[in-house]
Amino acid sequence: MAIRRRRSRRSVGIGLIAAWAGAVLALSVLAFAGIGLAKLRVERAGIDKKTLCGTSEPKQIIALLFDSSDQINDLQKIKTRQILDNLLYDIPKGTRVDVYMATAEAGQLAKPLFSRCNPASANGAPGWSENPQRQKELRQTRFQKPLERALKKALRANPRETSPILETIAAASVQSFGRVNPAHGAQPGRYRMIIVSDFLQNSSLLTQYRAFSSVEDFSNTPGWISTLPRLNDVAIKMVYINRARSIRFQNNKHKEWWCEYFIRRGATSCDIEQL
Repeated sequence: MAIRRRRSRRSVGIGLIAAWAGAVLALSVLAFAGIGLAKLRVERAGIDKKTLCGTSEPKQIIALLFDSSDQINDLQKIKTRQILDNLLYDIPKGTRVDVYMATAEAGQLAKPLFSRCNPASANGAPGWSENPQRQKELRQTRFQKPLERALKKALRANPRETSPILETIAAASVQSFGRVNPAHGAQPGRYRMIIVSDFLQNSSLLTQYRAFSSVEDFSNTPGWISTLPRLNDVAIKMVYINRARSIRFQNNKHKEWWCEYFIRRGATSCDIEQL
């Protein structure tokens, strides 16, 4: 007669403990594997800790240029922020934003107030190995808040006797778009420059506070060469600040002059929004 043996409670308990230990170990391995993969992903992407940009070209590049040589009124400032907020809120992850002030002289390099890549989408949609809360915090602390400080500074008046708009456009465009891959230019909206200004150029190269030469005539002067920008495949948006005291200069001819200039320099489009 076969003898049946019961498993002791002690044996059952040991088995459960072993099972739980195995499960915990497996979860730990998966967690560390996930951390390792995420770290490896960042390392492979070559993300710069300061700019939050990778080694490859950003998905989009947006250059913001502010002419702060004269004060803009409160209503114009509010409308300008609305335009910028609508533009910047939902930019794709990986988009680089550069902020400049119109202070460059001919031949100078542009020094951006801000230049960083957006680390996360505004809707918080993460990749499979990314923590959505962490991505949201990273976007707010490392991108949105520093960008907000730069915009506030750029919109603050910095009175100057000169207004080197052409010079700064040249310097900023070379800094922002000088190293882009020409093959990417066919992608609409990849490169954009938004300029907030009254567009009244005033420097030794050209002044528009009196009768000024046509774009064609200007192209035959030394100033045309010394202000050579890099605007190929760049979409231009002019946030045109109207000045009550400069109405005789800020006419349709003046706006047409700038759009013709941008197109002749290689821009894909020229959009004007008057404030």
